[in-house]
Amino acid sequence: MKKHLCLGISVIVLAALCAGCSDLKKENGLTPTGPALSAHGTGWDDSLSSNFHGAFLKNASYNAANCQECHAPNYHGGTSGVGCFKCHQYPHAVGWVDTSSANFHGAALRAVNFDLQLCQTCHAQDYQEGTSNVGCMRSGCHVDANGNQKSPEACNTCHGTFSSPANDIMSSAPPRSVTGGTSTSLRGVGAHQGHLKATLGKALKCQECHNVPTQLYAAGHLDTGLQAVVVFHDTLANLVTASGTLVPRPSYDANGVQCNNTYCHGNWRVTKASASLDRKYIYVDAVITGNNYSPKWAGGASEAACGTCHGLPPKGHLQGLDITTCGNSGCHAGVVDANGNILDPTKHINGKIDLKSSQRNF
Repeated sequence: MKKHLCLGISVIVLAALCAGCSDLKKENGLTPTGPALSAHGTGWDDSLSSNFHGAFLKNASYNAANCQECHAPNYHGGTSGVGCFKCHQYPHAVGWVDTSSANFHGAALRAVNFDLQLCQTCHAQDYQEGTSNVGCMRSGCHVDANGNQKSPEACNTCHGTFSSPANDIMSSAPPRSVTGGTSTSLRGVGAHQGHLKATLGKALKCQECHNVPTQLYAAGHLDTGLQAVVVFHDTLANLVTASGTLVPRPSYDANGVQCNNTYCHGNWRVTKASASLDRKYIYVDAVITGNNYSPKWAGGASEAACGTCHGLPPKGHLQGLDITTCGNSGCHAGVVDANGNILDPTKHINGKIDLKSSQRNF
C-alpha cells in the first residue's frame, strides 16, 4: 500500500515538472519534444531575479552539467527542445571564473591574445550585459576591493593588483604578471616594485621604461606578444655625466633579461676638474667612476646590493674607507647610515652628487 502511495506521489511530481517545462517551452514558442528532468522557476530569464539562471550558475561555479541534462552537451536543445543558443552564443565551460582552472577565462583570453571583442559579442561594448543578460561588472566579478565597477579593459585587470581601483596606475605593475605569476624570479614580475616604490632611489613610473598604451588595442601593446617592449624614456637611465662626455646609451637584453649601460646602475663618471677645491682631495684619479653593472631583472634584491653599481668606495675615490664611514664621516650623512642602509632614497640614484647638505651635478 505504501509502495503504491509513493509511486503515485512520484508520478504527480514528475507530471508537475513536465508541465512546468512544457509551459516554459510554450512561452518561447516551442513544442515539447521529450520528457523533462526539471523545470525552472519564475525569474529564470530575468537578470534582476534571485532565481536568474546566471546567478544560479555563478553559485555553482558555472558548472553547466545540469543544463546539459536537458539542453544536450552542445546546448542545442536536447530533451527540452530549448536551445541555449536562442539567447547565448557561447556558454562557458566549468571553471570559467576559477583562477586555478584550465578553463579560467583569463587563460582563455590569453590564448586568443586578449581579444575582448569576443566578450563584447554577448556582454555588449561596455560589458554591462548585452544578449547574455550578465554584465561582467554587474556580476560582481570585475569590481575593485570597494565594490566599484571596473572595465575588463582596466590595466590592472591583466597584470598588477586586480582588486585596486582602475585609475590606480601604479597598481598595474606586477606582481601579478600577465600569466598570473607573483614570484620576483619570473621575468614578468622581476624588479617592478623595487623600481616603483623608491626604496633605493628615485621612484620610476611605468612610462619611463614602457610605451604605456592609451587604450587596449594601441600599437605596441597586444600586438607585440607576451614579452613587454622595454624602452628607456627615463631621463635618469639616459643621464649624461662627466661634464657631458659620457652618454650612457642604455639597452635591454631580452634573452639575458638584464639592463645594460644605464646611469642608474653605475654607467657614470664624475670628473675631478668639475669638483670644487674643497672636494678635490677625494679624487685619486682624474675621474671617479661607477661599475656600469648589468643587473638581472629577475635576480632578486642582491642585484641592487650596495657595492654592485659602484665600488665601496668607487674607483678613483679616496680608498681605505669602509661602508661605516660613508655616512659617519659626514660626506654622505643623511643619505646612508653606518650599515650601508639608504636613509633617504631621494638623495640616492637621483642624478646628483649629495655631499652633506649640498648637491651638485655629475
